Parts: sequence; C-alpha cells; structure tokens
Amino acid sequence: MKPIEKAERYTLSKQVVQNLKRYILEQRIAPGGKLPAERELAKIMNVSRAILREALRSLESAGILEIRHGEGAFIADLNLAPLMEQLAFSAQLRGNGMAELAGIRRLLEMGAVEALLTDDREIEFAKLLDAAEQADEAEKSKDAPAEAALRFHLAIFEQLGNETMSRFADQLIRLTSQPQLQDSGAGRSRAEARRRFLDALQRKDAADAKRWLLELLEPESGSDS
Repeated sequence: MKPIEKAERYTLSKQVVQNLKRYILEQRIAPGGKLPAERELAKIMNVSRAILREALRSLESAGILEIRHGEGAFIADLNLAPLMEQLAFSAQLRGNGMAELAGIRRLLEMGAVEALLTDDREIEFAKLLDAAEQADEAEKSKDAPAEAALRFHLAIFEQLGNETMSRFADQLIRLTSQPQLQDSGAGRSRAEARRRFLDALQRKDAADAKRWLLELLEPESGSDS
C-alpha cells in the first residue's frame, strides 16, 4: 500500500475533526460526557488510531475536548481560553491590537447596559451593590483589587442571563485589564463611579449609566504597550 503523503495525512486529520464534531452532535454527548474508547472510535471513524489521535489533539487545542491520561477523551465545558490566547497573540503581533480589544470590551459593556435598560429586565441591584462594595473594599486594602473589579463588571453581564456572553466577557475583561491600581486616588474615583453608575441604572438613565461605566473602564482598560 502506498504510504499516506504528508499533505494527505493533514487533510485526512482535518476531515476526521469534522466527523468527530458531527458525531458528538448526533450522539448528543453533553459537556462532561465521554467519547468511546480510542480503538472503538477509530473503527467508527474508519481511520487509523494515529490519525484519530491527531484529530483528538486538534479538538483538545480548540477547547472542545479534554483528554485525561488513562481515562479517555471528554467533552469540555464551554472553554474560550484558546480563543482568547489567539486574540492576545494576534494583538501583540499587530502592535495596536490590545487597544482594539479594549474597544471591543467597551462596546460589549455598553451593549450590556443598553440591554438591561431596554429589555424591561428585573435588575438584581442587591448583587450589583454587593459586588461594588467588595470592589471598594479590595481597592482600599489593595487586596486583589483587579479581581474584585472584574467581578463587579461580570455581575453586570450576569444580569442578562446569557452564559456564553458572561464567559466571553470574563476572558475579554481579564485580557484587557491592568493587574493593579494606578494609585489610591484612582481607587476612590472608581468607587464614586460605581456608585453613580448604579444610581443611573436605578433611574433607568442609559446615557448616564454608560457615562459612568466609561469612567470605570478608562483606568482599567489594557494599553497596547
């Protein structure tokens, strides 16, 4: 039999990736579910185990599968980290990419506020207030202030009840946020901006809410340096 050429092998591996995705969907294997054993799966896909392993590794790199040594391949929960890793690297290559990602973050957060106030949603202000108070305390004590600020911004997205958006926002905010406060004055400014932002939300004043949210975003957004 003629050996498989390198280009043919690559094409075959890509085809098996697509077939595996189709198989997962057709079998309705939910996140956390396990794929059949490698030998059985190779027979189902009608390919060698070497080609199958290449396809499985590709799906693992994409965040679709989680391969556990000695246990097998499992469907991963929603994992956007590989996507964000690609975006971060691309941003570094392009020089001004981080500024562009920060712009996407601003648009996303502005859109979240718009959705909260125009979709006639019941806003859980107690959760937002609690997140704001935790961020205030963290900034005063300088105890993980960036993480506390991130939780406040995520609390806004959680009000929308969109799990995919919340997870995307989590990754994007982490990618575009500076790890520390610039100074104590900036911390006081953020605390005031959070208070005024929540007040505008309660008044259902979208324009004012967006204005104060932008005040919060400016000192936190990552630079393109």
